Amino acid sequence: MALIVDDEAACSTEIAEFLTRHRIPSRGVSSVAEAREALAKWNSIRVLISDIRMPGMSGFDFAADVSATYASNHTLHLLFMTGEATVDSAVKALRLGASDFLTKPLRPRDVVQRVEQLLSAPAVAAPAPAPAEAPSKTDDALAAQARWLMQERRYRLARERVMGARFSDEPGWNMLMELMHARLSGQQVPVSALCAASGVPQTSALRRLSDLMADGYVVKERDPKDARRIWVALTDRAIEMVSKIVSQVSIVH
Repeated sequence: MALIVDDEAACSTEIAEFLTRHRIPSRGVSSVAEAREALAKWNSIRVLISDIRMPGMSGFDFAADVSATYASNHTLHLLFMTGEATVDSAVKALRLGASDFLTKPLRPRDVVQRVEQLLSAPAVAAPAPAPAEAPSKTDDALAAQARWLMQERRYRLARERVMGARFSDEPGWNMLMELMHARLSGQQVPVSALCAASGVPQTSALRRLSDLMADGYVVKERDPKDARRIWVALTDRAIEMVSKIVSQVSIVH
């Protein structure tokens, strides 16, 4: 079961209803007080999705309290959501043991996918919040992880704005990035190497490569010196799109 906490009742209710329609029992509440009641009432809650900015008590403070009470005797996955994501807030979320950091406006299908992944994974008790300490190598590692997380999300949103929600699979994106890197470095990429770069089995990679060709993102070129070898290259359309995506993303410092 999932519990969604957001002071905007319409938001928490919408997410809960969407999750429930996808066979994930859920309840949406609009205050920390209601969330406490729900946690006390239902021992089956395994995922807590909390907004960060809420009146009375922030999502961070609420999560820390939950980690010290409810989660000490139950397995609970924690997700934060916010409309104003920053590196500092991502670091705080990671310190509290958050499994993910969701940026508003949320895409319901992404929430469903993430919750399904968490519920299917071996659950562990949420860690107690770490005590305040002086900056250390651990802080640096968390900051680096948070910057990476924020950057990945920015790239994903930019990618989908330019290429559409249908182009959301990582194997296809991995292929385009491999081809773009090869273009910038003046190299050529054979089919076999591109399939390896996709990160999926060769049969799956070949199917995705066919899709990319059908969509006009890549072309195959036979090696004039060796008819057995086939190179793959980006089309002008793909080059323009990837360049546009990169231009939309500002580097997180």
